[in-house]
Amino acid sequence: MYNIDSMYESMADGVVESLKQKKPSRWAVAAAIWLGRQQILSASEFWYQTAGKMLAELSGPDADALRGQLTKAEDALFDGFTNDWPAIPDGLKTYIDQWSPAPAEVDLDALRAEAVVKIDRAAEAYRMQFITPGFGQIMAYQQKLDEARAKVAFAGVPDADIPHIVAEAEADGMTKAEKAHQIVDTFTGWQHISAGVEAKRMAAKKAIAAAETAQAITAAAEVNWSAE
Repeated sequence: MYNIDSMYESMADGVVESLKQKKPSRWAVAAAIWLGRQQILSASEFWYQTAGKMLAELSGPDADALRGQLTKAEDALFDGFTNDWPAIPDGLKTYIDQWSPAPAEVDLDALRAEAVVKIDRAAEAYRMQFITPGFGQIMAYQQKLDEARAKVAFAGVPDADIPHIVAEAEADGMTKAEKAHQIVDTFTGWQHISAGVEAKRMAAKKAIAAAETAQAITAAAEVNWSAE
């Protein structure tokens, strides 16, 4: 970062940025001329070339107001200016580049660990769209499935052995056989969903482990769980 107390450093940064974007403005022209007059960073020629190119790109009141403040030497320099956008001198570029230090190195191992946790949580959250969470609820699901399978396998199973099927069939206005088949079919569909989620979860973890950059790790952790 440049020094806030140094007016010319922030001006130089702004002018160079305008040059890089090839976006002339009255501010950039005025700043470049001032930098050239003060011989800032020993780059007067560059500042004047930049000002001349930008001024040539401007028109109307802004350009007229700026030209009205030029010295005779500057007016002669900018008159009929046809040069292309100037290259930034190496010394100036090195000086300015130090204001934007390289970002801190990313800890890829830590990023991988975070990505794995993200994958596991996302997979579980997607599964929870289809089932009710909780240990007791899981036990109830398993009990109902066992009862449903027993009913499908043997239609004459005593009602006392399938209390969940009896209760749900009555609540839903279905026969016990219909309810049993519904539960078994639902579980079969859930198995397909769960298997797909698990395949994507493991594939994502494999991709995370193989990724060699932060961008690749982040991309590997983005999974579309609903896609077939």
